[in-house]
Amino acid sequence: MRQEGHRRIWVWTGLAFGSLMAGLSQLAPAIGDQASIAAGYRIAVNGVSPERASCASCHQQNGAGQPDVGIPRLAGLSSSYIAARLEYFATGARKDPVMAPYSAMLTPVQRQAVADYFASLPVPPQPDLVQAREATLDRGRTLFLDGDYRTGLLSCSQCHGRTGLGVSNFSPRLAGQSADYVAQKLEQWQSGDLRDPKGIFMRADARHLTQSDIAALAAFVSSLGGKEAGKP
Repeated sequence: MRQEGHRRIWVWTGLAFGSLMAGLSQLAPAIGDQASIAAGYRIAVNGVSPERASCASCHQQNGAGQPDVGIPRLAGLSSSYIAARLEYFATGARKDPVMAPYSAMLTPVQRQAVADYFASLPVPPQPDLVQAREATLDRGRTLFLDGDYRTGLLSCSQCHGRTGLGVSNFSPRLAGQSADYVAQKLEQWQSGDLRDPKGIFMRADARHLTQSDIAALAAFVSSLGGKEAGKP
């Protein structure tokens, strides 16, 4: 009886939070205009200082990133999400010895332009993705769509959407992101790393995950292509 009561509380909490996120998804701003995208391209490819490499030297000109060394894909993320993270790096709200000096060199207008450029890029294919076992993907799908009331884990889709496309500057697109990168970040949150002011949401949820859950979730979101997560 007590377990059923906990389950009801968990379901209602999830529904309320899901309604909030559905409302936020309607606030997603459009990608910047062509002038801003062009300015962002010049900054991303050429940089703003001869002493430092350009954004593309790490994240690549097509925004694919380098998942094997922990550099995330930026193509497909919303411009507002990227711009917010650049601001966090620039102001010190998010600590990173590499990104902080790069971001601090840019004006707010330049940061927005870079964000607009990467957000305008199509998501590149990742032919090197390792196909996970079906049982692993099934477990990841269940956690992503439904969570786990037994541990108090809310579904990932409450914030990231059933397609894994994220919500504006609140939550990033996960669909197609490297499984290794996603697992690495979940482990960081589980260890107590906030990463940025909004990391409190992820830190609270990640503590409900086991190592096998992390592997399953990472494999599942990596397998998504923006289609409905519950369908083949």
